[in-house]
Amino acid sequence: MARSDDLAQSIGRYLKKSEQVIGGCRAAPRGSSTRTALMAGAGAAAGYIISTVFAEGSVAAAFGGGIGALAGVAISSLVARLLMGRRIGIPAAVVTLALTPRRLLIFRQSWFANRVAELIREIPVDAVTSITVGAARWISPHPVTIGLADETSLALEAAKVEEPALLAEAFGKTTGR
Repeated sequence: MARSDDLAQSIGRYLKKSEQVIGGCRAAPRGSSTRTALMAGAGAAAGYIISTVFAEGSVAAAFGGGIGALAGVAISSLVARLLMGRRIGIPAAVVTLALTPRRLLIFRQSWFANRVAELIREIPVDAVTSITVGAARWISPHPVTIGLADETSLALEAAKVEEPALLAEAFGKTTGR
């Protein structure tokens, strides 16, 4: 599993002695990809309208639309981090999940680089009752639900390319659940 090896290398300082990564993927609070798409579209439309009012030409309109889309994505990322993430106890817009035989580690993902920034939560595997991955619909990501022993759950979503089913499979093999 090259992916687990790469993940283990990037989070090595957080692993305990002889602890190995057996599964992992990147995820976000459920609903954040839809929110990002809507905000990017709204930002692009607003940028296009504003630039056509204040500047002439299709280049100015395209530039304004692009700037608006970037602003929309930035705003939605902030909303995901501040509102949605905190609602489920994860103060991050994008997280990396790493499963070891002992713990489920949750890391905040860096905003500007594709790397792990910091450990924000660790949950003993005994306190995790289930990791389920639903089917992705059309272009939406897979819903990922992590059930906890205290009868709460983490509602996340992960892109198909992240292969969240492998995380659930590794959890099932390790725990027999």
